[in-house]
Amino acid sequence: MSMHVIVAGGGIGGLALAQGLRRNGIEVTVLERDPSPAIRGQGYRIHIDDNGGAALNQVLTPGLFDLYQATSTKAGARRIVTLDHHGTELHVIDLPPHDGPVRHTAVNRQTLRQILLDGLPVRFGSRVTGAEEREDGIRALLADGSHVDGDVLVAADGVGSALRAAIAPAAEVADTGLRCVYGRSPLRANERTAFTAALGPAGSTLVFAAYDPRHPIAELDTGVALDPVDGYLMWALITTDDLPEDAAELHRHALDVVRDWDPALRDIVASAEVGATFPITIRTSTRVGPWPSGRLTALGDAIHAMSPAGGVGANTALRDAALLTRALAAVDRGESELVPAIAAYEEEMREYAFEAVETSAAAARSLVPGVPS
Repeated sequence: MSMHVIVAGGGIGGLALAQGLRRNGIEVTVLERDPSPAIRGQGYRIHIDDNGGAALNQVLTPGLFDLYQATSTKAGARRIVTLDHHGTELHVIDLPPHDGPVRHTAVNRQTLRQILLDGLPVRFGSRVTGAEEREDGIRALLADGSHVDGDVLVAADGVGSALRAAIAPAAEVADTGLRCVYGRSPLRANERTAFTAALGPAGSTLVFAAYDPRHPIAELDTGVALDPVDGYLMWALITTDDLPEDAAELHRHALDVVRDWDPALRDIVASAEVGATFPITIRTSTRVGPWPSGRLTALGDAIHAMSPAGGVGANTALRDAALLTRALAAVDRGESELVPAIAAYEEEMREYAFEAVETSAAAARSLVPGVPS
């Protein structure tokens, strides 16, 4: 068959799927609600593990995959360090050497998103509000009253998905009660290169890690529009406090939380780029059983939202994208039927994705006591 896939959402998972489909010769349209790719804070450093790296290797063309690797961070210490808020080392986990075909690394989120956007037909300012499954296809309904018709519609529209209830009515998203302040500070020559968590009093934890690109973007002749990015220290202050939205107020709030901490830890927050500080509400999801499969399916946070603790959310969305790419490419080649192929994707995805949800919840509980299981 000649297939047309509609992807609702232009985040990392949706764009990775679109790249994979395009690489396999499948027509794809991405509908993104934001009016431009740089309209709001998307986060900073993202850890890419075996699953994420293998997925990117599958969905990206060799040139784009090489660019992803070239703009990833330099190798740092393979360890996880835990401190108390006085700066005293509590314990260290040394990670084994990585000798797989695709290295563990970390990327700047916006750089990866710009790589994933390359060459894709993305319709910005197109918010999907619903879907109508039809006898010969599916229709994505847009907020402006228009629609887009295709053969498959994939909900990749994140934790606030407008399509989740139509796919899996029993799926629920829960507020963990945790809030997170994200910030970006200058990277200094003597900065810790390991992922570090500093456990504070009263249910607050500061985590931080470096992004130090292997190659400055200005030195790369890529043909891809990439914003230059200097190295930085990404930090996240996890708390149970209600947070202001204004960046300056938010930064002052974070400084107040760490005011009695070790000076080196306090300086990480104090030296931040104030305007780049932003809050998120940490949500999670509950394991959900099989649902009736059809031409409407989902990937990433739209179906299995999880906390950022453990660094598995983006990697799980990338794994979804690679798995769904393989399923739909087999249908397009006439090797399988559409709905059974989607059902098989959903069955496999549910198993590993909700294991990842539970892993991230356990990681969050280890960082801040009182997180619901």
